Amino acid sequence: MKGLGKATLTGLILSLYMPAPLIAQEPPRDTVDELADGPPTQTRRPSISENDGGGIENTSLGVEQEKMRHELDYLKNVNIQMMRRIKALERELGNSVSNSNTPAMRQSAGAPTNPPDSPLGKVDAEQEHVGVVKKPKKAHAVEDLVLEEHTLFNQTFSLELGFEYSHFDQNQLVLNGFLALDAIFLGDLSVDEIEGDIFKTNLVARWGVTDRLQLSLNAPWVYRETTSRSRGVDLSSIIVSEKTVDDSDIGDIALSASYQMFPETLTRPDIVLNLAVKAPTGRDPYGINFLEDPSNTNLVYPEELPTGTGLWALSAGVSFLKTTDPSILFASVFYTHYLEKGFSDIGADPGAPPSPGDVQLGDELQIAAGIAFALNDRTSLSMSFSQKFIEETEITQPGLGTREIIGSDTTAGKFDIGLTYALTERLSLVTSLGMGLTNDSSDYTFNLKFPYRF
Repeated sequence: MKGLGKATLTGLILSLYMPAPLIAQEPPRDTVDELADGPPTQTRRPSISENDGGGIENTSLGVEQEKMRHELDYLKNVNIQMMRRIKALERELGNSVSNSNTPAMRQSAGAPTNPPDSPLGKVDAEQEHVGVVKKPKKAHAVEDLVLEEHTLFNQTFSLELGFEYSHFDQNQLVLNGFLALDAIFLGDLSVDEIEGDIFKTNLVARWGVTDRLQLSLNAPWVYRETTSRSRGVDLSSIIVSEKTVDDSDIGDIALSASYQMFPETLTRPDIVLNLAVKAPTGRDPYGINFLEDPSNTNLVYPEELPTGTGLWALSAGVSFLKTTDPSILFASVFYTHYLEKGFSDIGADPGAPPSPGDVQLGDELQIAAGIAFALNDRTSLSMSFSQKFIEETEITQPGLGTREIIGSDTTAGKFDIGLTYALTERLSLVTSLGMGLTNDSSDYTFNLKFPYRF
């Protein structure tokens, strides 16, 4: 009986872990000999009264068989869980191969749970506790897109050369006089047009300090050209006078830091905290004289053009990114505060004495959201919307107190569509076209960037 139980247990264990051809081999010789003596199940078990020693032996044998049955059940459960785990990993591997261009791979929703006391159960418990999405290597175009719209924490150092062109054209009717009898206008009337072009060259350096912290430095060079036109020369609505002013100089240099607060999980987006400080290294717009055209006093144009704000700026924001195969969703919220600063002259009249004062630019709130698709391993397409709300500017002058500049509050909305293409393993081309949606925004903006990863 004892030999039969061990042989039967051995055969069952082999049937769980060995392939079918191996199980079908001839059973052990001792098992065959025992089976030849007759079916063991028909042997009557002697009672304790008949043979005390045999009863004790049979009782010990029953305990041993019961223990073997528990071990067999446990091994069966382990085998079932291992097979389910293998099938789940095979499904994930198949999804990874078929969706190699997608930014992330999701685990199967119906994956079984392993016993808590088994080694596989411990691994599952640790993965459930961490809850981080395991991502394969992103396509190069997707990496560059994430680098621009969010933050990418898997590179050590990168340099980016960017070019930005913005164009705006604004017409306004200027009335300098008053209405008589609610029908007749007495005074000067002119139609003014301001057309501007801004070219920016940005050199951006990004350094991944750790796998959750990144520093970046942006140094821009700005070229501006503004053309002012005015109709109304000699009280004529046909004759137009025009003046063009252009200038170039360094812009405001910005230093920023990005920290990954929470990595992406199955139910939570990747959340990154962004902090930035901008230095007033560009030419400030205060104290610039406005001149009149001698042939047309209706036309007033600036003597020079600024390339910066003239104030220190502090920014804080949060950006979000969520992968939903086959797309990527991203959004951000930023708030910027300008530090008040005093200037020796904030006037615009060239013939007037210097007018000192303190300037406090209005705070800015910017929101943005978008979606991106990986078309293939080298190309991705993105669309986004952004809007910026700027409060009124305040100036403080001796003897005049603090007053707000009427009309200085703006709302600028923009819709962007972009295309990213990986030229090589390290160099990519990032393009975007932005279309202004409000009167305060540029008519259109075009960006061309070349990020290089070392």
